[in-house]
Order: sequence, then structure tokens, then C-alpha cells
Amino acid sequence: MNGSSFAHKTILVTGGAGSLGRRLTEELLKPEYSVKAIRILDNNENGLAHMRVRLQDKRLRYFLGDIGDKDRMVRAMENTDIVIHCAAQKHVDLAEINPFFSLKTNVLGTQICIDAALENNVDKFVFCSSDKAVQAISTYGRCKALSESLTLDVVNYKGDRRTKCAIIRPPNYTRSDGSMFELWDYQKAHGLPITVTDEKMYRYFMSFDQIIAFVLKCVDMMKGGEIFVPEGAERIRILDLALKVSDNIRFIGIRKGEKLEEILIDPSERDHAELVDNIWVIQ
Repeated sequence: MNGSSFAHKTILVTGGAGSLGRRLTEELLKPEYSVKAIRILDNNENGLAHMRVRLQDKRLRYFLGDIGDKDRMVRAMENTDIVIHCAAQKHVDLAEINPFFSLKTNVLGTQICIDAALENNVDKFVFCSSDKAVQAISTYGRCKALSESLTLDVVNYKGDRRTKCAIIRPPNYTRSDGSMFELWDYQKAHGLPITVTDEKMYRYFMSFDQIIAFVLKCVDMMKGGEIFVPEGAERIRILDLALKVSDNIRFIGIRKGEKLEEILIDPSERDHAELVDNIWVIQ
């Protein structure tokens, strides 16, 4: 990828103050992308303030707002070429006890973002999904799965608008904000045992550098209607990650909505998947 897909483009990143949004922004500011402007939208005021201090670039615009606010999203997407929709309520356990909020943020918020993109005739809209959307059993996973359907179904109601929509389905990110790594660091620093749900729990992981390269490559190659899944994610036992932090382990049991193992592609999707440059493209 030579970055030409982003040259002279205005890009909006929702959830832009989060782990993925911050790193996407930092990458897109590099000279090889030649972006015209990056709009960072988030409802985390402190997160935006910290980014504004750290990233001094005249191409950046900071939008304090919520994806559930249709007027705000329509305004944020004016004259925007590419939208990378990262904003989400992402903790499985919290979604189980706050299901209405999870639905409002992850499903209705995505619908509002799509509507705003269509109203502004945005060129490309990319929805950041989750492995938990595959064979979902949790509130969070089902919300992500429904949002995937909304994104793919745009083709049925967008009319003559040029907006192309696609989905990226990344694995877990190493040391994302609010992750188990932060919890483990806190527990170790305070002399507490490291908590692990189950010794047989596995997840797929990629580094942030790998995730960023994956996301931008998908934006570059998308034509609309695809689900993109990375081929190179590493399957890791959670206990093995915890043991790198401390050997003082306490098992707390699997929580509601969790599975021992998540997968990135449903077996039924493989019939429609093609491997392109280490990315599974599901049509």
C-alpha cells in the first residue's frame, strides 16, 4: 500500500481518542499518506484534550460528540471522504449488565453513523467489528453482529449514493485501553494475585502495528460489501499471557457472555472467503 488512497482526503475517525483511533490517527499523519485533514470524534473529553496536547498538526480537528447524536454526526461528516467507525461500548461483562446502553451505542450509534455517511455522500465507510460477532452469545457480540448486517445491507437502500461500506473484523489488540493487561499491571503493583477466568481460555491477538496496517490496507482495497479478516492473528492462551506478568494467579471463572474461545470466521463464511495478501475477504 502506497498511501495514495488517502492522499488529499478528509478522514473521520469515530472513537478517535480510543486505543485504535489514536494509533490510526498517528499513522495517517505520516507524510506518505498526504491526508488533507483528520477529524477525531469522541465523547471522551479528556482523551481528546490529551491528544490535542500530544499531536500538534494543523490537519487535525477535534470533535467532542456522541455517535448517538444524529445532528452532530451529520455535521462531523460534512465534506468527508472516508469514515473509520471505531466507537463502541466494548466490554463484554459490562454489556451484559447494561444491555440497553450497549444496543444504543453499538447498534443505533452505527445506524446513525451510516445514515450520516449516506446523507453526506461519503465515499468509504468502514465499520470496526469484533471476533465476538461470530457465533455470538453475548449482548456485545450480538450487537456487533447486527451492526455488521446493517453495514452490509446499505447496498439495498443507499440508492444512487456513492457510499461504499465494508467491515473489518480484527482480533484482540495487545494492551488496548481498559484491557486485562491494565488490570494485571494494577494487580501486580498492589501485590494482588493476577486474575484469570479459566486456564483453557484462548483468544486471537495482533500487535497494534499489525492492526493498523490491516485496517488501512482494508480501506485501500475495499470496493463495498466485504468483511475483512486478518489471516495472521496469533492464537494465545490467556493464562500464558498472565504468567508473563506474574506467577501469582487466581482463577475467577468464566463470566456471563464469555466463551472459552472466539473465532474470526464462521465455517459458513469460508465458502465465500478469498485470501488476498494475508487478508480473508468475505463477500
